[in-house]
Amino acid sequence: MTTRARTVKPTRSRKPANVRGGSGDPDRGTWCTPAWLAEKLGPFDLDPCSNPRSHVQATTKLSLETGDDGLKHSKFCLDDERVFINPPYANGAVLQWVRAYAHTRFCFLLRFDPSTDWFVELYRSTALIAIPRGRRINFEPPPGVPASFQTFPHAMFYARVEDASPAILRACIAWRPR
Repeated sequence: MTTRARTVKPTRSRKPANVRGGSGDPDRGTWCTPAWLAEKLGPFDLDPCSNPRSHVQATTKLSLETGDDGLKHSKFCLDDERVFINPPYANGAVLQWVRAYAHTRFCFLLRFDPSTDWFVELYRSTALIAIPRGRRINFEPPPGVPASFQTFPHAMFYARVEDASPAILRACIAWRPR
């Protein structure tokens, strides 16, 4: 009796990794950091990715919705400015924001996703990573857009350890990558 080798075709194709970390949702760049988190973050000098509904406390807010260009503004930021950045993910923009604000005392609020191209570069400049303990960060949608729940955990990536507020440190698992 002869046995034939059977070729098995995959039932579904593997989706390529989303290394740029982008979102296909056109409204995603207008969602807000939730109030509970903004309160724990404390004040900043600049929020270059703000919008009129933002809860983040910042002396200067640049609104993407009104046409402000936070990326261009990075050239005018001093090294000691505290900057909160929750950038849009569309079209691989996160890496541009990471590079633009790497010289500041940044706090990036981003997915904790080492599979993306921006993660490694941001990780190299980060002194502290804080991930909320026991909960995911569900961002507030713009009016008329249904809320959604995050499948990825998010983290705050700080350029300086001392910029993480005591409230953030109490609410998060935090470690120093360097």
